[in-house]
Amino acid sequence: MKKLCVTAAVCLLILSLLAPVSIPAAAAENPQTAESPAGTENPQAATNTNAGQNAKKKKKKKTIFIAAGHQERGISSRERLAPGSSATKAKLTSGTSGVSTGIPEYKTNLAIAKATRKALRKAGYKVIMLRNTNKCPLSNQQRTKKANKSGADLHICIHCNAGSSGARGPLVIVPASSRYLGSKIYKKTCRLGSSLISAVSKSTGKRANATIRSNYYTTINWAKIPTVILECGFMSNPSEDRQLNSASYQKKIAAGIVKGVNKYFKKKY
Repeated sequence: MKKLCVTAAVCLLILSLLAPVSIPAAAAENPQTAESPAGTENPQAATNTNAGQNAKKKKKKKTIFIAAGHQERGISSRERLAPGSSATKAKLTSGTSGVSTGIPEYKTNLAIAKATRKALRKAGYKVIMLRNTNKCPLSNQQRTKKANKSGADLHICIHCNAGSSGARGPLVIVPASSRYLGSKIYKKTCRLGSSLISAVSKSTGKRANATIRSNYYTTINWAKIPTVILECGFMSNPSEDRQLNSASYQKKIAAGIVKGVNKYFKKKY
């Protein structure tokens, strides 16, 4: 009898060892989920979510460096005209003044620059101003180097012109060759100049005066980003002088600059 009990006990032990292990239903249906650590139940879904969020991020705003030409005093000491050149020019000239208004050019330039800043910001651009007052004792070379280091995409120099009393309309100055800028920046600069002069001319209702191609401008020669000089009109023309110093006309110039920049980037902001 005792022998039979021992034999039965051994049989029961063997049967228990051979019995299948019970697996929870959820784990059996999705073993991968059961083994995944907390918080990573669906890594593919998390990746898709991040991609969607990145796609929704706004594109980085284009930045425009606006330089109001001149300041209240010129700087007669000289600086090199261009990299590698032995030629020199005055560091900064004093500019002209209105034949009718008597307003110095540096004040008119700043007023137009401020109107342009407002219009560009409204259009979705970031704007960096060279100056916000009439005191900016930097040479032309220093001004351009500041624009180069600013992180801006474009550098637009705002000026007004002087000539005969009958001269009128905007003009733009671009380099004559890629000698100092290199081929890439030279081509972009010329394209920017073309876009600006046509848009400002149309916005102001004035026939474009000219596009000057020259390697004589320090401001352009030291540029490492597309840089143009925009002469908004002639302060030597009595009628145009009064227009250039009116807020309504300054807004027209600013609107033209925005359209020219839009055209350059081939986008609507």
